Amino acid sequence: MAEAPISTIEHDIIDLEKKLQEKKADLEREKIGGSGGLAGEDHPSEKEMLHEAVGEKIKEHIPAYQPKSLVVQPSTPIATEPPSYLSQELKDKIKEIVQLVFSKNLEEGIKEIVKTGNMAIIDAFHDILVDELYNQLIEKRKLDKVE
Repeated sequence: MAEAPISTIEHDIIDLEKKLQEKKADLEREKIGGSGGLAGEDHPSEKEMLHEAVGEKIKEHIPAYQPKSLVVQPSTPIATEPPSYLSQELKDKIKEIVQLVFSKNLEEGIKEIVKTGNMAIIDAFHDILVDELYNQLIEKRKLDKVE
């Protein structure tokens, strides 16, 4: 059997795109099959599904990790800053690890953030990473921007 290619951020983005498509297809099946597609039914946005997919990836390394829910507010700009209670040093560390993700791959970034052992930092990393990935997917026209 051939060796698996080394993962890059491009591969990670393709995998995340596939997961998003699967989640969308599952929602469509539920809508058509089970619930009958009731009006006013809340379905997660693409960004919420991306948040969930990245959270699942982090959980592979930290089984106890429980990502907080992503609340998307349509009229507010996307936040790219970590929570204000994080020191500048921690903000810099998170940005450094996000850059690692984009220069290498998601796996390497997650391994590095896990080393902190700080769930607040991991949560901030998760949120910032989702924002960055979401923006890239919009730029590549893989997703539509939530207004």
